[in-house]
Amino acid sequence: GADRAGREPWRSAAALLWAAGRPAGFAPELLRQAWEKRINCPASSAAGRLFDAAAALIGVCREASYEGEGPIRLEALATTAEAGIPLPLERDTDGILRCDWAPLLPMLTDAAQSQAERAGRFHAALADALAAQAERLRSETGANDVGLTGGVFQNRLLTRLACDKLAWRGFTVHLPERIPVNDAGISFGQTMEYLCRHE
Repeated sequence: GADRAGREPWRSAAALLWAAGRPAGFAPELLRQAWEKRINCPASSAAGRLFDAAAALIGVCREASYEGEGPIRLEALATTAEAGIPLPLERDTDGILRCDWAPLLPMLTDAAQSQAERAGRFHAALADALAAQAERLRSETGANDVGLTGGVFQNRLLTRLACDKLAWRGFTVHLPERIPVNDAGISFGQTMEYLCRHE
């Protein structure tokens, strides 16, 4: 769905379910076939798409009327941050450490839990996963500073939880002060990467 996925969070939800081998009865069969053949279905590692999927699966936003509506409504709903769900960490074929989001699906689709509880557990799980990744990298590199950036950290609940969990583990946490945390800061990052590679 490319850009449509941001406006139609149910698309991200369907892709997560299909990737985990679960049905997505709300999605057209033709779309599932396109997803299987990777036709107009680019992969994304953006945390924002995971927030979109969670919002759709919990039932707070299946179609968005503005960019980021699903994640915004999900954050507003999560009045408490209940205990998260451990997400396994594994290195991909490029050596990048990634968390496996599949264990979230049973909780996100569990109608026996309130929407607010599921939204809170989702936030807590992502903050826990971030802290676990930081600890793993610290054990490998000795790095003790963590910089949080990306549009997902416009989410105050996620940012507070991540900062608290990292600080509790002894990390020094840095948040952007002059550069926007979201996509508006990408060009600055690209410039810095270019300068570092061409010193």
